[in-house]
Amino acid sequence: MKTLALAALAALAAFAPGGAFAGVDLLPHRAAYRLTLQDGEGRSRLSDVRGGIVMELRDSCEGWISRQQLAFVADLDEGGQVSYDVRFSGWEADDRRAMRFLTRSFDDGKEGTTYQGQASLGGEEEGSGGNGAGEAVFSKPDRLTVALPADTIFPNEHMRRLIEHARAGAFVFSSKVFDGTGPDALNTITAVIGRSEAAAGTEPAYGATTWPVSLAYYAADGGDDLPSFEISFDMTDRGVLSNLKLNYGDFTLKGTLEKVEPFEKAANCG
Repeated sequence: MKTLALAALAALAAFAPGGAFAGVDLLPHRAAYRLTLQDGEGRSRLSDVRGGIVMELRDSCEGWISRQQLAFVADLDEGGQVSYDVRFSGWEADDRRAMRFLTRSFDDGKEGTTYQGQASLGGEEEGSGGNGAGEAVFSKPDRLTVALPADTIFPNEHMRRLIEHARAGAFVFSSKVFDGTGPDALNTITAVIGRSEAAAGTEPAYGATTWPVSLAYYAADGGDDLPSFEISFDMTDRGVLSNLKLNYGDFTLKGTLEKVEPFEKAANCG
């Protein structure tokens, strides 16, 4: 179950917007969501879920700081409860080639494995249009190096590409994304983007256009035909998400946006 919670957090971490990308004006903000059990879906042993997700993004001049937390208490059909709490924090450079990350998890109040480290990607290879190969080096729990193939991207670059594809009217694209949530944090993510609509029910500063988006996560080695995790949401052109659905196969969690707190961009960066 801890792995599933990490997968959900990884999916959300992949949408920590960042970078001074041409034409993409992302909103530094904190968003809070109420988590509930989606009725009538899956073969869940859960009878009820109470929890929340908080996603936060801040500009740090030379990069972006992101923090996410997913936590819930679930009632079991056979009686009793279980609780999960997963926390991610990271920093990504504006050039999209360096990343630091820290993921901590708690099962029923007991701390699980901590993953901490940094990752780097090579410069753009001539004629490739993408980053060169790189590596992720974990300092916790044990020193471990994970090779990152050419064309790997980090979450902020994935967000930029998602918005660019949505604006261009593309409906499907896939990327290799490393998100820093563990040694198996390199995934192939296939995105399906629906038709745009005028954003409704949100403040104008949160975005003028919205798209329905679905993401499917596959093992990067291509060994699995079925996704290990799926998430869907509505996304504005400023990177504010709503109507989250976290599909674990046996059950689905719904994330209802309750509050958005905008932040000012970093000043005096020199």
